[in-house]
Formats: sequence, structure tokens, C-alpha cells
Amino acid sequence: MSREKTSARFTGLFYLLLAGACAVIATGCSSCRKSRDGKTEGAAIPTPPARAIYVTNNGSDSVSVVDRDGDAVTTVSVDIDPDAHEAPHHLAVDARAGAVFVALAFPPLEQPKRKRDPHASHGGGADTGRLARLAIGTLAIEKTGELAENPGDVVLTPDRSKVLVTHYDMRRAMTVAAKGGGSPSTMFAELQVWRASDMTKLGARPICVAPHGITVTKDGKLAIVACYGSDELTLTRLDEEGLPTSRFPLGAAQGVPGVPRYGPYSATLTPDERHVVVADLEGADVRVFDLAEKKFVAERTMSLGARVMMPAFSKDGALLAPLQGPDGVVRIDLDARKVERRADLGGKCKLPHAVRVAKDGRAYVVCEGDHAGPGAVVELDPATLEVKKSWTVGVYPDGLDFGE
Repeated sequence: MSREKTSARFTGLFYLLLAGACAVIATGCSSCRKSRDGKTEGAAIPTPPARAIYVTNNGSDSVSVVDRDGDAVTTVSVDIDPDAHEAPHHLAVDARAGAVFVALAFPPLEQPKRKRDPHASHGGGADTGRLARLAIGTLAIEKTGELAENPGDVVLTPDRSKVLVTHYDMRRAMTVAAKGGGSPSTMFAELQVWRASDMTKLGARPICVAPHGITVTKDGKLAIVACYGSDELTLTRLDEEGLPTSRFPLGAAQGVPGVPRYGPYSATLTPDERHVVVADLEGADVRVFDLAEKKFVAERTMSLGARVMMPAFSKDGALLAPLQGPDGVVRIDLDARKVERRADLGGKCKLPHAVRVAKDGRAYVVCEGDHAGPGAVVELDPATLEVKKSWTVGVYPDGLDFGE
């Protein structure tokens, strides 16, 4: 599909969601600010954390645990409000502390019918989200804390002391656009910082429009966020009061705030931490940011002809990037600017969302599926991109992490 057609599709999506946002403003939200600090019982998880992949099932309000060395899949509900759709979106695991941190988004129950939309139930909610801490042995919800609307990515700092949450709040941008006259900063959504041990919110700062994917430097001092709605990358100091933040445009042809031209969805640090790889939806490319020079290296941009979701680096330094529209995975030599291999995964992975590589070098992809029936997790050979194994999980899976 051409970049022009892709851009047209997402521009159309903006106006569809804008109409929905205006309707919510006009009618109000009966469930807004409802208390959702309940707990769940969970269930026995037979798979030990060292062998487990934890997966959020956005469409079925559950988390699945996949046995990497076997066939077992255990799925546990995270339903704390029977009148709402929790829509768990992304998660982070700390096996040493026995905790799984999950963002619950609570999007509207009724969603417009749109084909192949990676954000069909994401980014348009009027209700606040929750950050839930689950016990790793049962996935029982032990404690929750209130997030802002439309939580996006969830990561732990490398020392596991803090949980970071972005807010993919496209509704905020649309509301400002509908009213007219608002500055871009009034569209900004938050990066929140929580203490992992007791679920205390330590700080929050609006950083950009619809921030999503997060990566953190190994020293835990710098959070790097892809800002989908404003075509920017942000650098936020986690070790300084007030979370000071710098913003960097992806290119000279930015879209207007709320209607991105590049649509950065994720940020991934290179293994040497010298560069950040930004994956774009509308731009259908990957871009490289030089951390020392604080600028994008234009000549290293690579067009991939499809929406690029959430990639990861293999043990040998190749970038493994999941693609949507058309679906597939590519293996990239980033230094040589060369696509070494491209695979469509033989229909075994519909709408690949994120790649993760375990400590032992094995690579896995979470596959959204058709958003109506079960999705999947597949293991890939990181060199050939051949599917080695597949597990069926819940509806619309979109995040995965390991218990290692």
C-alpha cells in the first residue's frame, strides 16, 4: 500500500474519532471517575516465571501465561468492573518481586468498525485508566492506582524500582482541535512515574501529543518516548525534579498536532545505547536518533512499505521489526541500512504487534489476530524468521514480557 493511501486512511480515522470525541463531550460519561480499586482472585499458574511469557489480551480483559518450553497457556481474567471493558494494554514483569504491572485502559464499550486499525479500541477513551499490580503466581490483582485517560506503554526501569506509563490520549488532541484555538501543549498527555514497591505515584509530566512507546537507558536516568500524535521523540530526565523534557521532531514534514504524518509508535535503544530506533506507522519507516548529537540522522531512515510497530534487537545485533499492512517481520542490518530478510510468517501471525527477544536469544512475536477471535504468540528463528512454534492466547493480544 502506498504511503499516500496509508496517510489518507489515518487522516480519515482522525475525523471519525473526532466525531466520536465530540459525541462523548456532548453526552457525558456515566462511568467516568468510577472507583475501580477492587481486587481479583486470579488462578494457579503452572508455568514457572523463568519459562513464562506474559501477554495482555486487550479484547478479552485477561492476561495469558505461555510456557516457552511447553504447550501450556493459562489465561486469567483481570475484570475488576463487570460493567466496563478493562482492555489491558501492555505490561511489565518483575519476577524477583513477584509482580506483574498492567495498564487497564477502559475504552468505550462501543467502537467504530474499522478494518485493520491498530488503535480500534485505543486512544479514544473518556475514562481514566488504572495501573494494576498482579501477583506473579496467580495473576490476582493486588493493588491498583489511577492513571490518566488512555494509558499506552508500561515499562520498568532497569533496576525495577520504577514503573513508567505513557498515555496514548488521541481523544485529548481531538477535543482541543474540535474547540479550536488551543495551543499544541494543551493536547499533551502525561508520562507518569510510579514506585514499583508500593504503587505510589512519584511524578507526572505532560510531554507531547499521544505519547506511546517507551525505552529507558540502562542507568535508569533517561526515558525516551515516541510521540505518535505530534511526530516527535522526547527525552525525559528521571533523575531530576520535575521530569525535565526535551522534544525533537522526526523530520521537516511534521503533520499538525493530532494528525501525524510520521506517526512514531515505539522507541528502541540500540544495544550500545548510542542511538534510538523510532518505528513509524504513517511514515512506514524506521528512523535513527543520535543520542550524543541529539538529532535524527536523516540518511539512516529506512522505508519498509508497511506500518512498523514495536521492534527489538536480536542477540547478533539485527533489528527484528513487526509490520502491518502488509503483515510480516523484517530482519534489518541497521548499520548497513539493509533489509537482510523479510517474512510474511505464512499466515500464522495476523497483525504482528511487538517483537521481544529473551535472554537466551529466542525471539517471540505477539500477533493481534482479527480482534474478534483469539490471537497468538509465535516463536521465530531470529536469523531466518521462520516460525518455530505457536501458542493461541486471548482476543487482541498486544503486549508481552518475560518472567526471567
